[in-house]
Amino acid sequence: MLVESNCGIIKNDLLNYGGEIVKYIVCNSETAVLNRMYDEFEKNLEDGAVICLPENIINTQFTNRMIDDNKMGKYRYKHVIMLGQREFADIDIEEKFGLYRYARYELFKKLDVETKNIYYPQTLNSNDCEEDLNTYKEVLSDNPIDVAVVFLGSDGGILDYRFADEVNKNLHIVEFSNEEKSQLQDAGMEIDGNKLISIGYENLMAARNLFVVVLGSDKRKYIEELFENEDSDKKTILSILNDHKNLFIFTDKEASYKSEEEVNRLIKQRQKRLEIKEREEKLQNEEKKKDR
Repeated sequence: MLVESNCGIIKNDLLNYGGEIVKYIVCNSETAVLNRMYDEFEKNLEDGAVICLPENIINTQFTNRMIDDNKMGKYRYKHVIMLGQREFADIDIEEKFGLYRYARYELFKKLDVETKNIYYPQTLNSNDCEEDLNTYKEVLSDNPIDVAVVFLGSDGGILDYRFADEVNKNLHIVEFSNEEKSQLQDAGMEIDGNKLISIGYENLMAARNLFVVVLGSDKRKYIEELFENEDSDKKTILSILNDHKNLFIFTDKEASYKSEEEVNRLIKQRQKRLEIKEREEKLQNEEKKKDR
């Protein structure tokens, strides 16, 4: 039996500033977080919807509910478009067991998603892959994402990076260590190299709805950083995503470092600062027009 999603929620702050909506939701447990996120996710399900999920959400309460609701006929995914966030480079993704085949076997087949509606990046040669990257960039451009889900890592990173730069802005190649390669091979990934293709933070910013999942006390300092150090010159991916036009941050109570009242106060302070900044920019633009 599915857990009622509202049982574990201990706060839910919705604030709108400058046309942007930030919804900060704290739940008692990981299961409650995934249930609450699914409640928001299902509002966007319809034929033609474009969904972008990370591989680490597979085989969780979230995807269990996706599969259960599909079996019961509540939702169908036949005509939903699935976009991959990452895939290993230098493999044929149809032949080798990588992230695409893992997701297809563990999730997409169980949802009856049509193969033609599943897109993942691919390159057989990471040393000469510009054309392959451009092909997937076109896929991302032609299929605007309705919902993208990402997890905050224990190092404060999103996907494969903590700080923003020109490389991780858009689709790009990421290198990982030989130790990580061995761990992935031990887990069943059929890879020979140590590179993968990853979407960038601008791809996430282009999504209509962005869900950021934060679980565990080791992430608390990064949530604190998000509110306390937003004027830092060195931008983290999380701080950039915090400016998304329709952002949902889902945390468990271990990751949330402030009380409901304190978080609400911090977000309202940010709202006021943004409103002041917008007014100042508007006045400056009007003065420039007069000078002309």
